[in-house]
Amino acid sequence: MLQTLPVTNCMHFITPTRLEDWKSYNVAGVVGVLVGDENGQYRVLDAFDCDSIPSTSQLTSDERFGSWVSAAGSLDNVRFDVFLMPKAERARRSDVITLLERSCGFTSNAVPAYAHAV
Repeated sequence: MLQTLPVTNCMHFITPTRLEDWKSYNVAGVVGVLVGDENGQYRVLDAFDCDSIPSTSQLTSDERFGSWVSAAGSLDNVRFDVFLMPKAERARRSDVITLLERSCGFTSNAVPAYAHAV
């Protein structure tokens, strides 16, 4: 069954979307960054949680954007998808990212927050 899904080893992301077709939502969730392969399937490059699904301009201004494009080979190969979690706390969204890392075989490029580091 997993072989028929558009994203390898992942049932959370099912609609890989080009950047120019991306829509933002005022809903919490997990955003997936995907890349297409030669078989027409996608694989997850990265995933991150957010309190509100980012806009196209927010995605392109993200400091990880260049590494996503580089890993995909070109902007044309990068896709985005979202797993909406409107009532989930940040800890629960983090659990979903951990699950995605384990099942999809990537390590999140999330930038750690050092707000109170001494």
